[in-house]
Amino acid sequence: MTAADRKPLIWALDIATVTGFAIGRADERPKAHSIRFAPAGAIGDALFVGCLEWFSDLLERQPNPDILAIEELLPPIARAGTTNTGAQHRLAGLHGIVRALARHAQIPEVISASVLDVRQHFIQARNLKREAAKRAVYERCKMMGWTASDDNAADALALWSYTAGLINPASALATTPLFGSWEEVAAARQAKQRG
Repeated sequence: MTAADRKPLIWALDIATVTGFAIGRADERPKAHSIRFAPAGAIGDALFVGCLEWFSDLLERQPNPDILAIEELLPPIARAGTTNTGAQHRLAGLHGIVRALARHAQIPEVISASVLDVRQHFIQARNLKREAAKRAVYERCKMMGWTASDDNAADALALWSYTAGLINPASALATTPLFGSWEEVAAARQAKQRG
């Protein structure tokens, strides 16, 4: 079987307090949503319980994926001045819960991807500021006809696309400038709405 013939079920998680989740086979249109593990301002333990319950339930209700893709944790220095140690610990804890449950469920392949690599693939830009990158990812999802309820779901869709592109490189072509830069797509959409 060639890589292009391989159509594994992919789950992509952008793990955070509000986690983006995308699901689909490599040859399908993915679906995405986001989940808040605990009410805003909740302590870390409540987040961990929410994550544990949600991911455990997901593993029981859905066919397990062939590939679980997770956005890598950023090194603490990457967000110096914009985050704190507690936030880093919460993210690491959430990642640990998901990885442990994935191992327990015997998911065949768990991969992690750098947010910069995912953005390069999906919006052809590694160095945009956080808000501009999130807006560009969201716009690219709209351009591709993928529904993202928020930027967390959009980030999960970008990770799903990156993972599908590793399996079937031809699928990665849809995110290239051949189909328009995110700025051109956004400008065309705005012009259409005004027109």
